[in-house]
Amino acid sequence: MVIVPADVMPHYGGNPDSLFAQVADRIALSIVSGAVAPGDLVPNEAAIGDGHPVSRSVYREALKFLSAKGLIEARPKSGTRAAPASTWNLLDPDVLRWSLSAGANEKYIHDLYELRSFIEPNAARLAALRRTSEQARALRIAVDGMAASIPYSQENIRCDLAFHEALLDACGNHALMCLKSVVMTTLMWALSIQVGKSHIDYASALSDHQRLCEAIEQQDGERAKTVMTLLVHDALHDTLSIFRKRKTHPGFRNAAE
Repeated sequence: MVIVPADVMPHYGGNPDSLFAQVADRIALSIVSGAVAPGDLVPNEAAIGDGHPVSRSVYREALKFLSAKGLIEARPKSGTRAAPASTWNLLDPDVLRWSLSAGANEKYIHDLYELRSFIEPNAARLAALRRTSEQARALRIAVDGMAASIPYSQENIRCDLAFHEALLDACGNHALMCLKSVVMTTLMWALSIQVGKSHIDYASALSDHQRLCEAIEQQDGERAKTVMTLLVHDALHDTLSIFRKRKTHPGFRNAAE
């Protein structure tokens, strides 16, 4: 699998190499994967350390972090336990990252792309109508970078993410921009599983991005919306196709529902 550079989509809990981030990730992944079922006690600092000591302060800070995201709940005289999925903050980028990393199910992927289909076509229409010359230039630089790089290489993924981020910024709607992390985290995961695709396989996606860039440059809002709708639809089809192939591999895990 392609390893997406940390500077493209940073770990929202801070430095991913820190002990705090590692402890939080380990507990979270055990919950979203279903290894720790709703209502079960979460692993304590001794169990989570894999034989290496984890300080009480780091462990407590990780629990506080996960509690804010709805993954755990503290019960009086009962300890800290895994919370049901209904309480998880599913729009939180870390919760998205953990769920996708643990092996998302098809319903979860459909839900995320359905959300993208509400957000991005309308954002594209607004971006075409409101973009500044600088924002149009940022989109052009990103799409040219996509064309010049190896499909799904680190540089290619960086340019693709930069394109979508620039588009959301150009829409000029701060409420929509608050959903940027949902789109970017979902997109990052989807791109990272596409390793091995050839330039021929990549041609359609690249063409859609180029046509979308042209529509925004020409300030054609309806065309931009139409192209983005097609782009998200095709992305869902490609993602599910690859996802279904990966499900046959040994060790694949479904996320907890």
